[in-house]
Amino acid sequence: MSKLGQVVESIEKYNKFVLDQVKRARTDEKFGRELLGRWNDTKAKIPVSRTPTGLPLPRLALPEIDEPGEIARYLFAEGLPGEFPFLNGAYREMYLEPIREVESFEKNGEPPQRPARPPLPQAEEPTRLFSGLMLAEDTNERFHYLTQHQRTHRLSTAFDGPTLYGIDSDADGVFGKIGEGGVAIDTVEDMVRLYDGFDLGSPNFSASMTISGPAPIIMAMYIAAAKRRFGPKVVPKLRGTIQADIFKEVQAQNETIFPIEASLRFLTDMVEFA
Repeated sequence: MSKLGQVVESIEKYNKFVLDQVKRARTDEKFGRELLGRWNDTKAKIPVSRTPTGLPLPRLALPEIDEPGEIARYLFAEGLPGEFPFLNGAYREMYLEPIREVESFEKNGEPPQRPARPPLPQAEEPTRLFSGLMLAEDTNERFHYLTQHQRTHRLSTAFDGPTLYGIDSDADGVFGKIGEGGVAIDTVEDMVRLYDGFDLGSPNFSASMTISGPAPIIMAMYIAAAKRRFGPKVVPKLRGTIQADIFKEVQAQNETIFPIEASLRFLTDMVEFA
């Protein structure tokens, strides 16, 4: 079976599992009560934040449902934030520290003093600052401007048309598209300049790259650039995401370079390497 066939088969199997859980929730009284109890317990524990005008808002908005089948459909098909299948977010909360610590940092510029305890996961702002324009130096300047007041540097990189198509900037007919709608990246040296001044191995830094067809090449350039600046030991510390979604290209954006089968193989090779 092809890799595409395996993906489709896996999705279909999980969709069937979801339907089975919905049916079970409606026919198995005990299972239905357990789901309803979990649902009510989750809603009761949702913390409340206040807007600058004093309006209380729940930190998590859940649908107003109380029928076990619909609860099962939500929990198994979408999942709570931080739970499989992660449709509502990869993390339980976008901030991993209590909100009072975030507010203290914003007010005083440092976290509050507290007794020693086991280290918590690194808290990050729930944003990726999307930018990309002209040449690497121009986007780098923009990145530094966007992150100058942030505790953590979470960058999202937009690439220009030639880069998205895997075409060099000196190719015939692309001059007018260089740096349009994103940054032009042709070489490892470009990648070095793109993230110059950022500590790529820091737990406070991560980079997202919105690119599909050339994703393996862009990922290789990023790793090579990081090794040039920080040495080979930095590689396991690199954090971020590389968009390698060939289906998006086939369905919508149409910047397809390689056939679907080959693109899926590249994707799985990248996952295996990472």
